[in-house]
Amino acid sequence: MHAEHQINITWINHSYNHRVSPTLPLKNNFLLLPGTNINFEVLETEKSMLKNGLLPSVFFRFPGLVSDRQLVFKITDFGLIPVGSDAWLAKGQKPQAGSIVLIHGNGNEPVGVNDFIKLIHSKTKAIAKKEWLLYDLRESVDKEFENKSDSTAQ
Repeated sequence: MHAEHQINITWINHSYNHRVSPTLPLKNNFLLLPGTNINFEVLETEKSMLKNGLLPSVFFRFPGLVSDRQLVFKITDFGLIPVGSDAWLAKGQKPQAGSIVLIHGNGNEPVGVNDFIKLIHSKTKAIAKKEWLLYDLRESVDKEFENKSDSTAQ
């Protein structure tokens, strides 16, 4: 469907190996695990996307939404924009106006997918009236930078 331009997907880098330990605390987990090669995690993902005909976006989501200041700087040094979430449905977080909703549609969080479907159904009237919208992050970011470049050019 993507290749036939029936849908438009924004591919977000999420790391190559997505390492995780079920026993370590978050401050030492995911990309913060000792021995993690951030260059490999970022660049190998992007190379793999390109080899498979996918265009990487400027966005990066930390596995587990776990990072620290130094890791954020490393990601932004690649020119990537970290994206978080304030409504991880499988964890029971409720979306509010302007929320970035996180669901895993790969089968490992069926409760999140079911909650997202319920959310869409509960907003049917608001969606029809364009009072409740799903935003394309690329357009939102483009507009944000357009406004800043317009104001700096004056």
